[in-house]
Amino acid sequence: MKKNRLFFLFITVQLFLFLFSITAYANSSWHWISSTRPYDLLPIVVVITLIIEVASINYFSNIRRLRIVIPVVALANLVSFLFPYLWISVDPFNVYSYSNFPDTENGFFGVIKQSIESYPTFTVSFLYLLITLLLETPIVYLLLRKKAQNNKNLIKVIIVANTVTTVLTFTIERIFCRGEW
Repeated sequence: MKKNRLFFLFITVQLFLFLFSITAYANSSWHWISSTRPYDLLPIVVVITLIIEVASINYFSNIRRLRIVIPVVALANLVSFLFPYLWISVDPFNVYSYSNFPDTENGFFGVIKQSIESYPTFTVSFLYLLITLLLETPIVYLLLRKKAQNNKNLIKVIIVANTVTTVLTFTIERIFCRGEW
């Protein structure tokens, strides 16, 4: 029981630090030096991620219902992918918020592209893994728990599959995308 409380405290502190952090980019200018940007890799990474997560959850959790697993995993991935950009777009303390982009005629998805292009980081990082686990695990678990034979196993599979795909995406981005200050 004590381990669960410590883990919950750790996650709460990490989430608090993420949500209420203020970053200063004083006279520094981030630019990509490679011709490939993270959003150029997005279609390939999305397909690979969905295949790995759907196959893992469907097979290792003994659900064996692709018609149910595919939309649930796709929804969870969409939520976890869009959350950081939604947060960036409405955060009043962030220089990359929606209100600070001069060209917002393409709407929310234009903001996503602009923030990926100009935000001084890669799309996937350790923080992204935490966001993914905090958002995707409950979504997938709540929607698939009645279909799985073992709920504890389902949670483990969700966590492992998301960790593997996040590390894979992290690696792919670092291989093909280069940026500097």
